[in-house]
Amino acid sequence: MSVAIGCNIVHPLCDKAEMYTRQVYLERISAYKRYGFQHVEFSHVTAINEADAEAIRAHAGRVGIVPWSIHSEHLNAGEPQAVKDYFAVQTHCAEVARSLGTTAYVCHIPNVPPYAKDMRRDADILRRLADITDAHGLKLAIETGPPTDYVVELADRIDRRSVGINLDTGHVFLIREDPAAAARKIGGRLITTHLQDNFGKNDDHQAPGMGLIDWREVLQALKDIRYAGPLMVELTGCKANRTAEELRDFSLEKEIVFTLGYLRFLAAGIAQENE
Repeated sequence: MSVAIGCNIVHPLCDKAEMYTRQVYLERISAYKRYGFQHVEFSHVTAINEADAEAIRAHAGRVGIVPWSIHSEHLNAGEPQAVKDYFAVQTHCAEVARSLGTTAYVCHIPNVPPYAKDMRRDADILRRLADITDAHGLKLAIETGPPTDYVVELADRIDRRSVGINLDTGHVFLIREDPAAAARKIGGRLITTHLQDNFGKNDDHQAPGMGLIDWREVLQALKDIRYAGPLMVELTGCKANRTAEELRDFSLEKEIVFTLGYLRFLAAGIAQENE
């Protein structure tokens, strides 16, 4: 099991995609290196271009941190965003992802009624997205959120070596699935992770260990399926809607430091037990 740990780049004062500029990313990459992360994910890239991405990649190389993944934008119902516009945004995101030097391109299934009910439609849209990511040398990772069985079938239906799954532990826990069992269902299809915690009530994006998920079992499952990528955490900088009022003002820096120490502690224990 990999013990390299990464995290999506978030800022406590940035709660909109357009706020994640080149300067914010440059500053946060330096901070994430000081925290001790080895890999980073870019949560929003619509406000940067390829030149920005190349500068960010160069800075990451200088400080010694790996741009691993990006989280692409969603196709949402109720927004004035046609499918054509969605693919234009995805092309921009893929161009930026390539310039950043990332490996994984995380996407959600279309948030369009009927949600997680129209396999043919979802496969068609994500197959077209895979055409874009393939052209840019990226691996498309479909995020869990709908039932894991649905996402597994979707990835299998698309049937490309470059298409797999992103395990979002918080999402599967919210729909009453065991994240460790979900990891085992995904198996070799797993490209990357969004390790995040909650209390089973809201998608709070808390640090692993600050909720009710059994993290030792999750890490053991990742080891059992021979997942070789970094353990990527997904936190939030905007905490206003968190279930626990006390965690709404909990420092992002504290969460970052906590998650690094906790995941390293668990990974070391599992490694020792399996010697």
